[in-house]
Amino acid sequence: MSNRLSRRVINLYCLGEMGFILMMTLAVNYYAYFLTDVTLIGVAVAGVILLIARIADIISVPVTGIIVEKVGFRWGKYRTWLLIAPFTTALFFMLMFTNPPLPAAAKALLLGTIYILAHVSVNLAGSSFFALIPVIAREAEDRLTMSLRRAQVMSAGTFVAGLVTMPMIVWLGKGNEARGFFLTVTLFALLQVAGYLLSARVAKPFVGREEKGEKGTRTGTVKEMLAQVAVNRPLLILMLADMARYTVQFLVTSFGVYYFKYIARNIMMVSVFLTTLSAATLLGTLAGEYVSRALGKKKAYLAGMVVAVISLTGGWLVSGRPVAYILFSVLGFAGMAVAQSVTMALYADTAEYGRWKEGKDIAGLVMALSALPIKIGVALSGGVSSFALAAVGYVGNAKLTPELSKSISLIASLVPAFFALLALGAISFYKLKEEELLGLKEKVIYQKKGV
Repeated sequence: MSNRLSRRVINLYCLGEMGFILMMTLAVNYYAYFLTDVTLIGVAVAGVILLIARIADIISVPVTGIIVEKVGFRWGKYRTWLLIAPFTTALFFMLMFTNPPLPAAAKALLLGTIYILAHVSVNLAGSSFFALIPVIAREAEDRLTMSLRRAQVMSAGTFVAGLVTMPMIVWLGKGNEARGFFLTVTLFALLQVAGYLLSARVAKPFVGREEKGEKGTRTGTVKEMLAQVAVNRPLLILMLADMARYTVQFLVTSFGVYYFKYIARNIMMVSVFLTTLSAATLLGTLAGEYVSRALGKKKAYLAGMVVAVISLTGGWLVSGRPVAYILFSVLGFAGMAVAQSVTMALYADTAEYGRWKEGKDIAGLVMALSALPIKIGVALSGGVSSFALAAVGYVGNAKLTPELSKSISLIASLVPAFFALLALGAISFYKLKEEELLGLKEKVIYQKKGV
């Protein structure tokens, strides 16, 4: 009997993440500025807050994955946290964008603690959202469609956020930046709650699948869960490839300001650059739907990264011409978006692989770990950028020299191309095929039947 999903179920479930994307884009792009220019916390202190918070965020990913896998209430093992966590997330994100009348040290400690709590709550909601994907979509074709739709919603949300966030802050603030930030994040946080509640409603008919799992599988202990992740080779390879891919993405976007200040000599072009990259990502995810169905998931990922490597290398060759550099970067981001469009389907496949290979169902933890490469990519890109700038002797507002121009061009294009090549190399070792999954599943079921 077919378990195929309607497109309505897939579209509504994925659309539920739109508010979360708007909220997170605001936090990622503007929180450092909020700390330094609105709360007037020192740059060094703000840097320490964000560093500690990001480390805690990375650590919390597997922890929240285990919580989602092991702790649930009557609303469903995974669905429970999709009903609870968005409310705490909204509260903490609203508190993140406040400026309490406290001494600088106390204010920094308070906001840093709130930041950590906000992101732990985010990871609980995100882990449950991801864990429900293989529960709802049992057929490989449905998992692929859901992965494609989610990537399209993500890219559309990022594009919209780039267009409306700052105008909303200015309009709602009416001359008061702190007020503008607070009201904007409040609106986005409430949209995040509404969106996740929509996804939870869509997931409700599938709750029984969470509890019963498939015949022949069980949920392991925490020790068994971690051991299963350690031997899930397809999962580890996919995470490595994604870590390199996200490092490319964050390197290009975060280093754009240096390129356009020193090479293009027009820092205002940064906003045009970032907007065109967002548009390219949206178009790439739309193209990914056709590429993945024509080539398959792994080959679509490979093809996307091949385009990224070639385009980013081309960007280095034309780095002295800003318009050409933007064009090659756009092509690179479109290629990476094709790869991004199939990642959730690939992670769902690795969860299925672990279920049938080891006989233990830890889909919640496996799907939660899909967020880890993003967070490591953010941290790694920041470290690589800082180290590279220090290595070439960069100081703030430096006078442009031929050596500095060459170094910035290299960091802005060839270094990202290197990480794109790493992603391409890693995903080439991903060998899991749909036929292998079906074979493992049938083998376990036959063994349970005594065949």
